[in-house]
Amino acid sequence: MKLMLDTIEYRSKPVGKRAGSISNRIIKNPVDISIEELAKNLVKGKTFIPAYFREKEGIIKRNKEYWHSQEIIALDFDDGMTLDEAVKEFSNTACFIYTTFSHTEEKHKFRVVFMLDRIIHKIEEFDEIISGLITKYPQADKHCTDCTRLFYGGKEIILLNYNNRLVVNDYVKNNPNDSGGTKKNLVIYPAKNTKQIQTNECKQGKETADNIELIQQRNIKELRAKIRTKPKIVYNNFELFNYLKQQDLRAYLGIQHKQNFLDIFHEESNPSASIYQSNKGNEHQLYKCFSTSHPFVGTIIQVTERLLECSILEVKAFLMELYQVEIKESEQQKELKLVIDIYKELLQSDDLEELYPNFYKVFNRYNYLQDMYVLLDLVKEYLPSGEDPRLLFYHSLDTLSKRFNKSKSITHTRMNFLTFFELISKLNTNEIPKELYDSQLKSKRKKGHKYLNSTYELKIYGYEFFNRIDDMCALWIEKGCTTKTMNYEGILRNFGRVEADRVFPQDKGKVIPSLNKEIVHRIHKTTLEFIEYYGWTTEQEVLENVTLYFKGQKTFKQNQFKICFGELLDGYDLERVRLTKELKEKLKIEGKGYGFIIKRREYIEEIMIDTPESYENHGIFD
Repeated sequence: MKLMLDTIEYRSKPVGKRAGSISNRIIKNPVDISIEELAKNLVKGKTFIPAYFREKEGIIKRNKEYWHSQEIIALDFDDGMTLDEAVKEFSNTACFIYTTFSHTEEKHKFRVVFMLDRIIHKIEEFDEIISGLITKYPQADKHCTDCTRLFYGGKEIILLNYNNRLVVNDYVKNNPNDSGGTKKNLVIYPAKNTKQIQTNECKQGKETADNIELIQQRNIKELRAKIRTKPKIVYNNFELFNYLKQQDLRAYLGIQHKQNFLDIFHEESNPSASIYQSNKGNEHQLYKCFSTSHPFVGTIIQVTERLLECSILEVKAFLMELYQVEIKESEQQKELKLVIDIYKELLQSDDLEELYPNFYKVFNRYNYLQDMYVLLDLVKEYLPSGEDPRLLFYHSLDTLSKRFNKSKSITHTRMNFLTFFELISKLNTNEIPKELYDSQLKSKRKKGHKYLNSTYELKIYGYEFFNRIDDMCALWIEKGCTTKTMNYEGILRNFGRVEADRVFPQDKGKVIPSLNKEIVHRIHKTTLEFIEYYGWTTEQEVLENVTLYFKGQKTFKQNQFKICFGELLDGYDLERVRLTKELKEKLKIEGKGYGFIIKRREYIEEIMIDTPESYENHGIFD
């Protein structure tokens, strides 16, 4: 097989100039090797491009114009799938998997390498194959789907089967053997077989949807008779819409076969519409028109909205009546919804700052009040049935990040922040209501997930409860904590190991790295030396005099300063204050501005600088 392979081996991810030089070098090094040889080169750290490029008029570049053919496809996974899941999923299709330079036991990052059953010479075929794979595996990185993409080598090969082949005709729409049938989890292309559209019999019964007129007439009685709906009780809107989206769309529209059919929203002679099951593991049915002039994708909700030309509320009422669905709220659910509304009113109240000034200062600073409001809406929307008096939610980090409109890493930090202030708490398995736990287990098995989503309790608002949080926020402010503090080491240094283990149970007992200890030691020592000599110092001055010699040292120092700042203030009776005119005169500080300084507390008359031995024996390092 022909592809492009770099000549230089790397032991870590190339960055800077090293990364930039690869593109110019690799495009001039075509090779013809076996799949086994490719695997061996990748684990040595060589970069490759799965495609083969050819010169034109003595010139060759890494762009589509010079792309010639391809026999290898690679998918990049940075999130959403573990190695164990990948081995199970690709054991019959891919040749091997290799871990990237960034892979860790906590964060699995890897690439899956497929070999095609034939060489492709058209970029359109590559586009269709990669599109089909991304549709089937949405966890794969969508930014790594260009035919000119290069992939760095990695650390370890996980062999599946070098004889596995990906069948091109399963993904290419011009395959003459493709009948247009729906295949679960595969991209569906409009059938091009002209035999399907020649007879009147086809047009009258096989390619058209028979129930469109009944739907537009809102003829519930006849539709029920044809679809044979049965009564169903749900307990919230999430369950309602989830149930409706799972209904058989072909039966709903009156389509009597499993092939492609004429789109119901525009006139056409060739069938370009299909119905298939979502690959998200939720059993939702999706309608898709592949026409380039009238593209459309939607669930039963969007399909009905277009057919009836009405609001989403009317769609909900129509489908509930048709499918005989009843939303049944328990008295406990009604009561909890009222509690949530009271909670939301407090967060938006003009009185919040007066009632809980420290809470308002901390939570308003980084928009956590908005996060709390979004979280309350989410809990209200998905309140589980049953008589449990707690506000429970069990959404994935992916769902929460989308609702917060933030990245997963930022969302994770914000959830830890709320956990620290005891606004939410993660439940152990034995604390989850049996009915809810059984429902989660069923969903986990159905979706093929390895782990259950975490279940959280959102604490119910009370005056004393919020007073306690306000006191915690006052301490947070006093210690000079920021979002940089919200990690295991930051909580450990500022609030103790018990609190760190509570907020980060997965890191319980974690040992602080030696480099972190050394930098904090130097920050403490430098701060105290400046205060002993001048009576005061600043964060900037301390950091400028803690010298390090590695890339990224400036950010590293700044982060470590934020992490250890509360510990520094508490450990040596210091305080961080804003300058005033009087204070500048007292400390003989020149210059303009009234920024923050670090100095001894007023009631301290004399502080002895700790010896290096006392730093080594500091309790935080035990």
